[in-house]
Amino acid sequence: KGKIMESTAVRKIKLGETTSLCAVCKQGISAEIVEIDGRVFMEKSCGDHGNQDVLIASDAAWYREVMSYPAALVAPSRAKNEVDRGCPYDCGACTSHQQKVYLPVVPITSACNLDCPICYTINKNEDAYNMSLEEFGDILDVVRQDDPELKIINFTGGEPTLHPELTQIIRMCHEAGIHRTTISTHGLTFLRHEELLAELAELDARIVLSFNSFEEDVNDKMIGANLLRSKLQVLDLLDKYDVDTTLIPVLALGCNDEEVGKLVELALGREFIRSLEIHTMTFTGQGGLGFDPGARLTTPDVLRFIEETSGGNIRMSDFTPSPCAHPLCYQTCYLLETEKEGFIPFSRFMSREQIRELLTDNLYIEPGAKMEAILQDVVMELWAREIPEAADEAVLKAIKGLLERLFPSSPLDYRAQQRISERSAKTIYIHSHMDDATFDTDRIRQCCVGVPDPEGGNIPTCSYNILYRGRDSRYSREELPLLDSYPNGKKW
Repeated sequence: KGKIMESTAVRKIKLGETTSLCAVCKQGISAEIVEIDGRVFMEKSCGDHGNQDVLIASDAAWYREVMSYPAALVAPSRAKNEVDRGCPYDCGACTSHQQKVYLPVVPITSACNLDCPICYTINKNEDAYNMSLEEFGDILDVVRQDDPELKIINFTGGEPTLHPELTQIIRMCHEAGIHRTTISTHGLTFLRHEELLAELAELDARIVLSFNSFEEDVNDKMIGANLLRSKLQVLDLLDKYDVDTTLIPVLALGCNDEEVGKLVELALGREFIRSLEIHTMTFTGQGGLGFDPGARLTTPDVLRFIEETSGGNIRMSDFTPSPCAHPLCYQTCYLLETEKEGFIPFSRFMSREQIRELLTDNLYIEPGAKMEAILQDVVMELWAREIPEAADEAVLKAIKGLLERLFPSSPLDYRAQQRISERSAKTIYIHSHMDDATFDTDRIRQCCVGVPDPEGGNIPTCSYNILYRGRDSRYSREELPLLDSYPNGKKW
């Protein structure tokens, strides 16, 4: 008798074009950004390795909204390389790069005593590389030359706490006028060498601690060992020494994504934790061993989880795309601590334009004249509301108290202001790194996070992790060969 088959046409809308990479051969290939049935994909095809479509955002409405907030671009003060082979093969940065570096990331060692499947870098432990103080001094000169006003440097590895001269490196930053130093670490070194943490606390270094799950089996899958008890002990040590801390969980679909609410509760509930920076799973470095690259969490998925698990206390709309980067890279939610109402997102008493203005010159809100003026405007706007919100009184009291502490009659120095302001709020970031499947040269050209080198270069971090680190003999176990060519026929 046969069957009557019904088909529904797929609704596809082209949203843009870019250049990406073949996930197999790393050659540059053209790509289209398209909306299909309410989701956003990157569609691309390599002549040798076929079609390679990848999900960019699970919510097309969210994508359209954040893309309506372009980055506030400030061209780098100088470029090391001329454009020759095309983005991303001239990174250094090149003359087509559009954004200055707001966050230098310096890998100071290749040594690491873990072998995490989720790690998005590669490292070698045999004959491990440790950056010399002389080499770091040269990098510090490069960083200062590029931005004399820069206030922050992040140290990574490998595992930076294994570097034998870490504290001296921090002191060199202070001598150069850079007092915000952050150390990305698993934290386990502090369990054996508590004196190191005590010294870092004295130096006001900040710890960026990897913390992925409250479940033993999930820890084992994500970092290759069940270290939950040790991680909880590290948190207690950080609390003991009152070290400003950022928690960084990597979220993997079907693995720890349902723990978002508990991670937010942890960040808001411990005084020494200043921020939570959630990374979506990225298939570079170790390549996410044991994870399915086709099962991807996108930023709107994470935002939706946060809204659902917080009971609406933190909403998707409370997050603002950072004006320092491409709109898809960083989403930021600041929360003011109030005495009676707990933590209240800035978006409940500020406009998105005011929040972006506070973030325009830095990835983080910094104290100063701009902050003072905007907070005073907020106070006036709250007073003038015809129908006050329930939390307005608590917000007014908190902001007025903050203004009095930050800007007394006898001016405070910057570091004192910074500490006061950061102890008055918490921050949740969603940071979406790219891998070769999601690589987008538009995002790379607007990248504000770079890996500097002593020769004056500064490579955007996603380019570095995907293309350059494997060709860096300091970190790669086996230095990869250069690619033969680029589609235009030029050599790389």
